[in-house]
Amino acid sequence: MIAGRAARLRAAVAGNVLTALLVLSTVPTLALSGHGARAAGRAPAPTTPLAPPAASAPAGAPAPGKAGAPGESGTPGKAGPTTESGTPGKPGVPGKPGVPAALYRIVGCRSRGAIAYRSGPHLREVALSFDDGPAADTPAFVSMLERARARATFFMIGAQVNSGYRSLMLRELRDGDVLGDHTYSHPDLTRTGGVREQLLRTLGVIRAVSGYAPCVFRPPYGAVDSSVVQTARSLALATVLWNVDPADWARPGTSAIVQRVLAQVQPGSIILSHDGGGPRGQTLAAYPEIIGALRARGYRIVTIPELLGFHPVYRPCVKLCSAIGVPRSKLGRGAIIERAP
Repeated sequence: MIAGRAARLRAAVAGNVLTALLVLSTVPTLALSGHGARAAGRAPAPTTPLAPPAASAPAGAPAPGKAGAPGESGTPGKAGPTTESGTPGKPGVPGKPGVPAALYRIVGCRSRGAIAYRSGPHLREVALSFDDGPAADTPAFVSMLERARARATFFMIGAQVNSGYRSLMLRELRDGDVLGDHTYSHPDLTRTGGVREQLLRTLGVIRAVSGYAPCVFRPPYGAVDSSVVQTARSLALATVLWNVDPADWARPGTSAIVQRVLAQVQPGSIILSHDGGGPRGQTLAAYPEIIGALRARGYRIVTIPELLGFHPVYRPCVKLCSAIGVPRSKLGRGAIIERAP
C-alpha cells in the first residue's frame, strides 16, 4: 500500500515538472512575437521600415508650381541677388536641387595704363579688332566669327549706335566679343578738341543700348597725343592703337588683305580692320583664311582686353540679360563681380 502511494506521488511530481517545463519553453516564443502573432507556433507578421522624414525645402527655393525667373530671385519684378543661390541675402548651395543658380552678365571691363597700346605681351596671342561700326556688314562679321569660333573687339562710332542694333550688340557680348569706344562722330581728336564729350557721348549710348560700358578706346585715324590719352584715362578708358594694318579700308582685294596681315603679324599683335565705313565684303571674305592661318602658326585669338590683361566686370542678372547670363563657374579667371545697383 505504502509502495503504491509512493509510486502515485512520484508520478504526480513528474507530471508537474513536465508541465512546468512546457510552460517555460513557451516564454521565448511569446517574447519574440510580442508585435506579431500571439499564438505559439505562429510566425510574426512582417514589419515595414519607417520612411525617413521628408526633407524640408531649401531656403530660397521657389514655391511648388511657381517657376523662378532665370538669373533672378524667382520672384517676378524683383531684382536678382548677389549670392550664388539666387536668394537675396542667403548664400545657396551650388548644385542643390530646387535652388536656382544665379546668372551674371558682363557689364564692362577694368583697364589700366596711361599709354597708347600698340601691342600686347610677346606671347603667342593676337587680337582682332574692327572699326567704324555698327554698320550694314557688322552682322555678317559676327556670324563669321561665330563660325570660326573666334572673338574680336568692335570699336563703335557713337552716332551709329541705336536701339536697332540692340540685339546685335547683345549677341556680340554673348559670343565673348568686346565693345569699344571709337568717338561719337569720328573726328581727328588732336585737331578738333572736345575729346571728353566725344568719348562720354559714345560711352553713354553704348551703355544705354547694351548695358555694357567700354574700357577701351581707339582714336580715329590713330591720331593721338598725351592730352587725348590722359582724357581717356580719366574716363577709365585705355587708348588702343595697332601694329598690324592691312589698309583694308582702301579695298585692295581679299588676297592682299590676307597677305598683309600674315606678313605683319607677330606675337602680341593687335590687328586693325574695318566692319564699317563702306562696303566691307573683301575684309569679311579675308578673315576666315586669316584666322585659319594664325591658328596654324600656333596663335591664340583673343580680345584686346584679354591681350592686355584687363579684367572683365560682371553683375548679377537683373535686366538686359537675355541669352547672355552665365553661371559663376563660367566667368573665368580674373573676373570682377560688382553688386547690382
